[in-house]
Amino acid sequence: MYTQKTTNIFIVDDNGIFSLTLKSSIEGAFEDRLIKIHLFETGEKCLEKLAELKPQLIILDYFLDSKSADAVDGIQVLEKIKAYDANTSVIMLTSNDFIEIALKSFHRGAFDYVIKSKGPFAKINESISKYFSNNDLLVKTSREVKRLSDEELDLTAKEKEIWANQLLSINNELTFQNEEKAKGDAELELIKAVKLEMEKSKMEVDEKNKSITDSINYAKLIQEAKLPKREDIKEAFPDSFVFFKPKDIVSGDFYYLKKGIDNVFIAAADCTGHGVPGAFMSMIGSEKLSSAISLTENTSEILMLLNKGIKKTLRQTENDDSTKDGMDIALCSVDTKSRVVKYAGANRPIWIIRKHLNCIEETKPTKKAIGGFTDDNQFFETHEINLNAGDTFYIFTDGFADAFGGEHGKKLMSRRFREVLLEIQDKSMIEQGEYLQNYMSNWTQSLEQVDDVLVIGIRL
Repeated sequence: MYTQKTTNIFIVDDNGIFSLTLKSSIEGAFEDRLIKIHLFETGEKCLEKLAELKPQLIILDYFLDSKSADAVDGIQVLEKIKAYDANTSVIMLTSNDFIEIALKSFHRGAFDYVIKSKGPFAKINESISKYFSNNDLLVKTSREVKRLSDEELDLTAKEKEIWANQLLSINNELTFQNEEKAKGDAELELIKAVKLEMEKSKMEVDEKNKSITDSINYAKLIQEAKLPKREDIKEAFPDSFVFFKPKDIVSGDFYYLKKGIDNVFIAAADCTGHGVPGAFMSMIGSEKLSSAISLTENTSEILMLLNKGIKKTLRQTENDDSTKDGMDIALCSVDTKSRVVKYAGANRPIWIIRKHLNCIEETKPTKKAIGGFTDDNQFFETHEINLNAGDTFYIFTDGFADAFGGEHGKKLMSRRFREVLLEIQDKSMIEQGEYLQNYMSNWTQSLEQVDDVLVIGIRL
């Protein structure tokens, strides 16, 4: 008759309340088993009792450092348990569902892996049931081998030994397969849980991205409402174009138009950055430019007031923690009747192409930005340019010349930009704008746009 042996179970966890609750759960779930449960707060204490108590099953927490910061972790304890007795079954516990910990545990011989935050007691008891099922199968097979007596089998001692070894080998293989299947099932469950968590995180990120994108799209509507209407530009300059292509949804570049008493102001500005930060700067810059023009029609004074206005609004000082944002701008005051252009620039030039001449006249800007490191009283020089009927001028930001593309993925550069403008002088200004837009698309192709693009062309 078979007598049930006592199963020694170690619970190794630095949370005493969890250990006691788990002990009570196991005892209630396996009342029909002879079990004796021993509790340990550290892996070191568990290892000290291995030789004396010879546990068949150990429930081992991965994190064991609350009692001592330099305590060994569960993986180290698992390795030492397996080194002492490879047949000792170990169920690993952890409060975090890190797949790396699970894989480390299985690779070092853990029987199963349970996450504390997901119904741990039921999972642990289920794992213990699998352990007892495997163990019962091993005991049953051993009893069957023992039952085979000399009277039942007329075998030689050598044949009986061979037969018993074969049965034992089959049993070991079956036990190994069951354990591997259990590990595989546990890994699969963990992978499913991780995948589900990743999908949940992706959905949250997608939702946040949609919310942010919706907000930026609405900001685009506000920014576009602040830009001059294309029909107003056409009314002021009938033979003209504006090629405007933001890098992102909103832009750090902006263009400006305002009719004066006997002239029309038009500007192309490039604010620090692009996207949302650049768009904030463009809104501030447009407001401050409008305010400056309302005070004076002198282009030098306008840029000086704009510089002071930006620095005051952004509270820019010489301190290191002060913001250094600002803008580059080309500002023109155009008398369309006399064809006189009064131009002042902060780091942005004006290009003039005379009718029937195959060259570009460049009027250079003042080499200072608006805002940032620029002095409060910085002077921006005004240049008076007399144009004839059919002459054309261009103001622009640096986005077109800085675009990467072409056969070798290089920057377009100002030299090539000049060549393109000279090549299209036989076209109307509307056709020139369309040509530049198509040229940019063909140049960049699949490469990412690196900056906002703004080019304004006007033929008088």
